[in-house]
Amino acid sequence: MPSRPKVTDTTAYINQAAEAAQPILTTLVQLITTELPDFEAKIKWNLPFYQRDKQYVSIAAYKAHVSLSISADLDEATLAAAKAAGYPTGQKRLNLPLTQPVPTALVQQVLQLIA
Repeated sequence: MPSRPKVTDTTAYINQAAEAAQPILTTLVQLITTELPDFEAKIKWNLPFYQRDKQYVSIAAYKAHVSLSISADLDEATLAAAKAAGYPTGQKRLNLPLTQPVPTALVQQVLQLIA
């Protein structure tokens, strides 16, 4: 499997992502920078990260979804809200299928867990 080209910033990452993922990534970046204004943008492991001390959020584009990962576990209320809205989750992540709109309120709820 060929490796992805190295990226130097979030814009470069978004530009290299699949066309269907780009609007989702752009919306997530806008939400992250609005909700977490004191988090610093970085590239780690060739992915966009936003970090303050040991708290972080990262975004990643995949073949069928975009993943939003945070440094804290998702709480029960957030997991239930994601399930009810039809968005898959993991212990620390929310997956946004490329075929669904970005659930702004749910993303904000996730980000508040590390604010």
